Amino acid sequence: MQVKDTTTLKLQVVADVICPWCFIGKRSLDKAIATLAGQGIDVELEWLPFELNPNLPPEGMDRRTFRSVRFGSWENALAMDARAVAAGRPLGAVFNYDRQTRTSHTLAAHALLRLAGKEGGSTLQTRLAEAIFTAYFTEGLDVSDYGVLETLAASVGMDPQAVARSTPLQGEVREREGALQKAGVSSVPSYFMNDKPFFSGSQDPNGYVRLLTEAAAVQR
Repeated sequence: MQVKDTTTLKLQVVADVICPWCFIGKRSLDKAIATLAGQGIDVELEWLPFELNPNLPPEGMDRRTFRSVRFGSWENALAMDARAVAAGRPLGAVFNYDRQTRTSHTLAAHALLRLAGKEGGSTLQTRLAEAIFTAYFTEGLDVSDYGVLETLAASVGMDPQAVARSTPLQGEVREREGALQKAGVSSVPSYFMNDKPFFSGSQDPNGYVRLLTEAAAVQR
């Protein structure tokens, strides 16, 4: 029996864990990756940091207050939320905005994701990204809270004291963010392949399949 050749793509996802379109993009990408696996294309993800609100206080901010100022009014913020809810629903990205009270600062979460990548590679880092997205958007948890982050780290199999181990990596996170901005990243999600800009913006599953199939054809 002949074994089908497999092509492995290393896709780098620039995202913030409180970006609704990054959560939607991940769920859409999950479906595309499953399709591509059946075509002999494996996709390894690396999650790269981008802070939408780097100047928030470390403890985050009351969500209604922050978003009313950021988007001009609470009504405008609610309209944006409704668009995300509608876009996420068919992909299984569940937004329970009624449970959210805080807009989280995300530097600590990005440092934890970086640690997960160092300690467990793509698989562990992607599991943690999923856990953080779900905690924030579906469960309404504050992912700037170190206790919440420690619980999420444990839930994906990281060793105890993961948040404490990740704190020294916050400087690396900021350095990588700066490099990505110099490379032209100004919005998320954005995607790199082998440290080179690939495309930007969330896609539907077919869009991801098309772009990644084309990349695999070039690599082959």
